Amino acid sequence: MILFADAAVAEGGEGDGPSAEQIARVEERRASFPVARLVESIDWYQPLVNVPGRPSSFPRRRVLVANLEPELRAFASETDSFALLVAREGRLIHEYYAPGFTRTSRFDTASMHKAIVSLLIGAAIADGAINSVDDPLSRYLPNLPDDGRGSITLRQLLEMRSGLQTPPVSESAASPYWQTYFGNNLDWSIARWPMHPETRDTFYYANANTQYLLWVLQRSTGQQYVDYLSRRLWQPIGAQDARLWLDREGGSPRGFCCLQASARDWLRIGELIRNQGKWRGESLIPAEWVEAMLAPSIANPNFGRNIWRGSPYAPTRTYGPGVPAVVRSAEPFQRDDTVFIDGSGGQRVYVIPSEGLTIVRIGRPQQDWDDSRLPNLVVGLVQ
Repeated sequence: MILFADAAVAEGGEGDGPSAEQIARVEERRASFPVARLVESIDWYQPLVNVPGRPSSFPRRRVLVANLEPELRAFASETDSFALLVAREGRLIHEYYAPGFTRTSRFDTASMHKAIVSLLIGAAIADGAINSVDDPLSRYLPNLPDDGRGSITLRQLLEMRSGLQTPPVSESAASPYWQTYFGNNLDWSIARWPMHPETRDTFYYANANTQYLLWVLQRSTGQQYVDYLSRRLWQPIGAQDARLWLDREGGSPRGFCCLQASARDWLRIGELIRNQGKWRGESLIPAEWVEAMLAPSIANPNFGRNIWRGSPYAPTRTYGPGVPAVVRSAEPFQRDDTVFIDGSGGQRVYVIPSEGLTIVRIGRPQQDWDDSRLPNLVVGLVQ
């Protein structure tokens, strides 16, 4: 098995640029991109790679919570949600699917995948594959561009304070921006994401950070990412098979997005976090790693290691200088320990340890999503 296709290019980004065929592929994908229906249009993109699971049941709570069902169904309808699940103390107390969707439906929830990459970095440290979160990137990828990115630490990548920034959005399908999302050579495009060492330790949400972490996982473990994900996390939590975008057949998965999984399996990930890395009593991820994931980073008190924090209260949440996206929270979160996994347009996994709650919402992208509304609604209903 070839573990590291184009390994030298993956680090150094050698080559003159995309070929005419590569440019045409990006133009075709960009023209057919189902932007308003991406969450449910899981067969739109090819190639995909399977992430083997080992499906198991999810326990239910037989005692119903008064008003929970009608209130959450109304919320789901209003927000065009495809799936809305709530678990308390490890048992499902609410499970809603819009017509056409079921518990086995897979969804493409964009950046929610990043939190899984962070969990696996903790697993790789526990396994002895990665030495330390403070290792420089060059320890694992020694042939990086000579622009300072080799000295970025894994901690800085996890906390989005590496100095890497998103390339300019260009009309050209040959640009690093479009080649990253729709091209077939992530090695080339990620190497061309701008590096600004002078901004290191400033929060700047950039997808290249997580892509480098995925490559570190492959290099350090000696395994394909999907194999490590399946063996170390996906099968142990009882998830069903998932799928992940590849840049090309036999190429690299995208680590910053594009994991297609069911709402129930995202509920499992939230429960794993709520239980500090344990799944049904078995420790899969060290508790100290999960604690560090949820702690505030030095550059952004509302961001940990690829997971967001509801406290301290911020009426608007931004993704760093020059990034136009803004998400609001109309009110403070009812519980200060609320944390959440964020996917574009209101794809969310909320975890509230003090209430024993995990909440999953997946649905039509909502550009006016209110981050605190759903968790506050659920907290009020379960009291």
